[in-house]
Amino acid sequence: MADRELDEWDIAHGGLRSLSSREIKVFWDGYLAHRNDPRIRHGSLYSRWRHVSDDLVVSLYLTNRSVGLFVRGQRGEGYATTASRLSAFEPRLGRALGVSLRGEYALCYLTNHPVVMIDPANWQLAYAWLEGQEEHYVSVLGDMVVGP
Repeated sequence: MADRELDEWDIAHGGLRSLSSREIKVFWDGYLAHRNDPRIRHGSLYSRWRHVSDDLVVSLYLTNRSVGLFVRGQRGEGYATTASRLSAFEPRLGRALGVSLRGEYALCYLTNHPVVMIDPANWQLAYAWLEGQEEHYVSVLGDMVVGP
């Protein structure tokens, strides 16, 4: 990777500062206030989780250069287990979500929206994108995987 080329997961290559833990908390507090949805729970410093079922979670995340989401199993379940379980719904599920089950990273149905998150002026755009994607994923997973 060239010195000035930036990678979403390793911001150090570009020399930009990283989000502080306080900024991350303020971002998530703002998203939770924006959504006003008690089904969104704390996942980690960088993520929040929206449970679709007991063993299916949409994980919302932020990095210095993007927001995104992916599908995971319950806490402690590895990628391979989740991917194996969800592969029973392929290729229909991947087409409905608009992303593939397996991608460059070991995360199921990963998608992201590039946006410079160290600038709070971009957060409303990030909130809107996350909300739309979150609702889409929850709807599709509920219909196709969880069922009525």
